[in-house]
Amino acid sequence: MRSLRLFAVVPLIALAACSGGDDEVDSTDAPDPTEAETTGTTEASETTDTGDDNTGDEAAEATTPDTTAAADDESDDVAVTAAALAPAEFAPLAAEVTVDLAAPAQIRLVAVADDHEMSTPYTAASDTAFALPLVGLYSDRSYDVTVHAMVDGEELTLDTPDPLVFDTPPLPEWMPNHTVVSDPERVSPGFIYVESSPNRPQNTTTDDVATDDTDDAAGDDATDDTADEDGVDDDGADETDDGTGVSAAPYPTNLGIVYDERGEIVWYYTNQGLGGVEQTADGTFHSHYGPFGAREFDVLGNVIGHWRPNVVAGVGVTTPGALPDGNPGDAEPITVEAPWTDLQSFHHEVRALDNGNLLGLSAAVHDLTPEQREAVCPGDELEFKAVSDVIVEFTPEGEVLRTWDLWDVVDIVEVPGSDMCFLDGGLFATSINRDWTHANSVIYDETRDAIVISARHTDQIIALDHLNEEGPQSQLRWIIGAGGTIPLDGDLPYHQHAVELMDNGDYIFYDNGNARPGTAVDDPENPTYSRAAVYSVDDSSDDPADWSATQVWEHVDYEEDGSPVYTAFISDADILANGNVLITHGGIGPFPPQPDFPLRALVVEVVKGGDNEGDIVWQFDSDPVQGHTVYRSEKIESFYVGDQWADEA
Repeated sequence: MRSLRLFAVVPLIALAACSGGDDEVDSTDAPDPTEAETTGTTEASETTDTGDDNTGDEAAEATTPDTTAAADDESDDVAVTAAALAPAEFAPLAAEVTVDLAAPAQIRLVAVADDHEMSTPYTAASDTAFALPLVGLYSDRSYDVTVHAMVDGEELTLDTPDPLVFDTPPLPEWMPNHTVVSDPERVSPGFIYVESSPNRPQNTTTDDVATDDTDDAAGDDATDDTADEDGVDDDGADETDDGTGVSAAPYPTNLGIVYDERGEIVWYYTNQGLGGVEQTADGTFHSHYGPFGAREFDVLGNVIGHWRPNVVAGVGVTTPGALPDGNPGDAEPITVEAPWTDLQSFHHEVRALDNGNLLGLSAAVHDLTPEQREAVCPGDELEFKAVSDVIVEFTPEGEVLRTWDLWDVVDIVEVPGSDMCFLDGGLFATSINRDWTHANSVIYDETRDAIVISARHTDQIIALDHLNEEGPQSQLRWIIGAGGTIPLDGDLPYHQHAVELMDNGDYIFYDNGNARPGTAVDDPENPTYSRAAVYSVDDSSDDPADWSATQVWEHVDYEEDGSPVYTAFISDADILANGNVLITHGGIGPFPPQPDFPLRALVVEVVKGGDNEGDIVWQFDSDPVQGHTVYRSEKIESFYVGDQWADEA
């Protein structure tokens, strides 16, 4: 059922490489008229200076109501008594603006540079004191920031005691040289968050490589402190020549970069470990830094929530040194404990639930009988154990309400998985503790009242019932894949990642394709390939014997030479608001990476369905010099979500 499609890109706006420095090409400059004809885009919807003499102030006048007539005694009643702007320390393109008013009002902020304008929504409530984030700005610009108030249905532009000016810094020299091309009119509205993880320079010697850098040759996802599953090299990179004559500047431990529809960087943030980033309903973000813990941070980079399991070292992890400290000022970690089991880690994903709790992935170690060890790995004389994944629902205060251990659901003898006999590498793996299920995503399906997990090493998508009672739970709903309990009309998943629920109840995921039957990496006639896929599950009948699953869509991307894109680990696929699909090919290339073939990442937004099925409308290519991986990418429809903000008109 493969839908083979050439890697054809519709006419796009090509954007400059996103490296820092004064010599960077400004991708927001007005296009040459001849170029506009070739891109097929219009300038009417853009805020770019079109070459006339309009200043930033005139641009603001063109997009905000004329408030001259309203500037009377009423405006004096809501005068600004104090205002200040403070750039964010760890998200340098963002700032916090504080405003004090003489009388209550709803306000919004408008930031105008010569070639760009950004405005916040109105605050949901009237008040006299505000501390508002200003987010979504371009680098190396000077923005004039104005305060607008809504009073009795009229918008007033308020004077501030001193002008508010935000001079955004240039992108840092270490910013990866990623490139983006885009067709803004067909991109799903919003921004794309890319988890950019640099690998070591290509000529790094063995002396520079930490001993725990042990991702296995089978394309496993290690979460140690050097090349972990979310693609993060927590040690950064030394400044060396990578063999191309280009010096590789030192990188931060991990980097979240947000691009707009046009491919311009509008936000970035650094901290130790940023994996599986998900926006919450309040506009904050959750992220794990496996295997140690999880954080919640806001758009200004402030860590406002922090959780660690009661066994913070993780199972079998040999990470040198102390636990990650995070950024100065980060919230202190809260210990997450379950009275009935020792939680060994947080890894891959921790996300917020609508009920205010959090849902994450942890792990547990299980002894095996001699009979089980012989059945799983015949002839292995070591008394090895199995590491299973434990799904955890816990409160923000660290109280564990429910756990689901895959050990209680899947029979290890019937489904031993791919890595139980592999002695060196894999998440938590040691010669004794073997990485059995290796779950990489977990979601809550409200319609089914079920927890749905992607278990990579066992090639399974598993649904577990979410029962009202608290404590350990193990009620299986269904399994798709190896040892499946419901039939699938379509192609089975192989080492898949990032199962997500769609609005219609279907599941979209990234199928990596490791060891896909009938394919081989070195077979030019039947090469291994990765794909994004959608399964529809019919489990509405009272009789589980009637349940079934059907593959309803897939997409395979292709390289310029016609070979299919194959990513042996990580990666992601998400459905977007306009029906497009965001696909993250997170680590293309030989694994472990080879000096002459560093890993690279490709992120595409493709059209799903209709006459333009498969068209690529937004494409990200990682730095061609510095090897990179991208654990996941996410669409952020707006930075300004939550109860603090009024609905935009």
